[in-house]
Amino acid sequence: MVMVSIHPSGDGDPAVVMVMLQAPSWEFHFWAHLSELARLRSIRQADWSARRALRIGDAAGIPVHWAINDDTVTALIGHDDETWHIAFLMPVETIDRLAAEAAELLPEPDPPTPYPGQLGIF
Repeated sequence: MVMVSIHPSGDGDPAVVMVMLQAPSWEFHFWAHLSELARLRSIRQADWSARRALRIGDAAGIPVHWAINDDTVTALIGHDDETWHIAFLMPVETIDRLAAEAAELLPEPDPPTPYPGQLGIF
């Protein structure tokens, strides 16, 4: 089982978070915008064999690429998804949990601002 936790990054932007994924034998920290993390809901379309990895987040200033093979998700840390430095494998349920938590933390969008001369409907 992989534990998921999301923490404020402390850089002043509340939508940028530090994510910690933790298993008994490893721990992985990376930073991402909540809206990027919510894109992980489409992880099942990021088929590794079709080279459709998602580029979401940074670990130590290096991009993180996400791909799936069967029910296993791989986080590939490197400048692209083919020449990566290190990878972490985890069950797809872990990413489902991460994406759901990120989507819940996203702030509600502001209502659209009317432009001058726009008629309001009441």
